[in-house]
Amino acid sequence: MAKGRVLCVDDEPFIRMVMADCVDGLGLEPVEAASGEEALDAFSPSAIDLLITDIRLGGISGWEVAELARALKPDLPVIYISGFPSTGKRLPDTIYLPKPFRPHELESAVRDSLGMSEAD
Repeated sequence: MAKGRVLCVDDEPFIRMVMADCVDGLGLEPVEAASGEEALDAFSPSAIDLLITDIRLGGISGWEVAELARALKPDLPVIYISGFPSTGKRLPDTIYLPKPFRPHELESAVRDSLGMSEAD
């Protein structure tokens, strides 16, 4: 079976690294993007299985990234992360994880989003 691919979007390099490490630790392949624009360039409905995005990005926001990605792949799981209260329209069937989060909290959200068990 092919490794699941997770698009990890955050403009903070350290947070992206933590996300990528968590995703990799679960046996999934992280795809990193430093902006909403990079995320949209990297997004492919057939190649991305989960989107984890910061909400506040320079340029295109995480809200917009999720909306545009879901328009192309309606069943795409989405995890929003943010360190600030943000206004925007959260898509249905998504998870919101406030920063700072602990790696095990992100891992749990990823498992929930992808329907993985602890043993996966």
